[in-house]
Amino acid sequence: MLFRIAYISDTLSAQAGSQKSSRLMTVGHTRGMIYDRNMKPLVNREMYTVLVVNPTAEAMTVLEEQLQPDEYATAQENAKAGRPFLLRCDTYNGECEDIKNVIVYDRYSGNDTAVHLIGYLDSEGNGISGVEKAFDSLLKEHSGTFSVRYNADASGKTLSGMGLETVNNNYDSRGGIVLTIDSEIQRICENSMKWNNLEKGAVVVLDVATSEILAMASTPVFDRENLSVALRNDDSPFLNRALESYAVGSVFKPVVAVAALENGINTDVIFNCDGCSEVSGVRFNCHKRTGHGMNDMLDAMSVSCNSYFINLGQAVGADDIILSAYSLGFGKEIVLCDSIISDMGNLPDTDNIDSLPALANLSFGQGALLATPLQIAAAYCAFANGGYYREPYVLKNMIGYNGEITAYYKNEINNKVLPDSVCEEISEMLAETVKNGSGKLASPMVGDAAGKTATAETGRNDGNKKIVNTWFAGFYPAENPEYVIVIFREDGNSSSTDCAPVFRDIADCISGKTE
Repeated sequence: MLFRIAYISDTLSAQAGSQKSSRLMTVGHTRGMIYDRNMKPLVNREMYTVLVVNPTAEAMTVLEEQLQPDEYATAQENAKAGRPFLLRCDTYNGECEDIKNVIVYDRYSGNDTAVHLIGYLDSEGNGISGVEKAFDSLLKEHSGTFSVRYNADASGKTLSGMGLETVNNNYDSRGGIVLTIDSEIQRICENSMKWNNLEKGAVVVLDVATSEILAMASTPVFDRENLSVALRNDDSPFLNRALESYAVGSVFKPVVAVAALENGINTDVIFNCDGCSEVSGVRFNCHKRTGHGMNDMLDAMSVSCNSYFINLGQAVGADDIILSAYSLGFGKEIVLCDSIISDMGNLPDTDNIDSLPALANLSFGQGALLATPLQIAAAYCAFANGGYYREPYVLKNMIGYNGEITAYYKNEINNKVLPDSVCEEISEMLAETVKNGSGKLASPMVGDAAGKTATAETGRNDGNKKIVNTWFAGFYPAENPEYVIVIFREDGNSSSTDCAPVFRDIADCISGKTE
């Protein structure tokens, strides 16, 4: 629970016919709890001890015996006002009716996780962003106060021999909300981003079977205790990059493969790559300028051959690629709660894909196509779970005052968008990509993984250098997958070296559940 320590104006309750009065000093305020899926607090994780001291002669004597000289000096200074005061102290263990020991919980600390998702409060305790804002009313319903009642004379100074009475007004409520986030996996993702120097980007981890969000990390992170610094930061720390849309690149190639397979084009169809493709007079380079030669669909996916997928896209056509993409969640916003909504991205319609070069761009994830890391993760869940598209969600339960579940959310919509055979073939291609192709650096130490690299041009330049975003999207383990993991790096270099190692680290840590 949150204690906001403040010397709030005492509430005066005059006693008729008497020169003494009862006064109430509010020591702390609470706000509804936010838990992870395993009921581990995501707020109020750190605590310290505060002494509420009624500065009587007896109380000051006890403190002099118990405290360190510097602590006692602070107490003496506070006692000069003649009113109860608060003193932070972890060493007091005495007994005195004019001294109360109170455990104080900080709502936020310097070692919090999921900062973008949780959000922050303003100085009045109102939710300003994230879950704090989305569920502000509910969290306020579970607010409470912890106060101390004392007796004072007409001037407001404390009276001896009356002691302190504590008043708990719903201060210990366990009520609040439970998120789908697994704080251990969330911490693993955040640590892996640091280990791999991923300074601008995002990581999303979904449960393959349910599309529950197990982790959603964005970097850079803002400091709740110093928001003004974040406001001046050109890297936009307040931005939750997991919910923002970006150029997609080759993580879209499995969608093109889906459209081909569903339209009767087999994986053994072969196209030649000599390093570039020319479509209606527009030249498109493959990343391997010397060419990949003759490849079937599995080999082309493994080496991420642009020329192959340009040819494949021409064979499939824009209508069917767009239809497959839409069924997998592209072009749709994802509503996690009232004020946490992902971008819808941009899925071009057939009017936008008005030329064969525009179709060529779409076929390897470039051009006008934009998507969020969360959208990519949801699509890859469908590849991994047998073809069911389920919209990701983050709210699991609501909890009452005594910790009982009062409501729960479960996504029970079973939207079968892909046949089993297509999912099996896509999974085989993605597993080969990690085993022998461009995603080798994503290969975990334990078990196999499946996934796809991407280096997406942004259309921006830094001098003579093109600015690109890099991706890795995949699932782990490759057989009987449990987790979809998507890595996105803004202003990257190469997906193989930028993002694949982050995937590997996360998969390794999850498999051993170590950080």
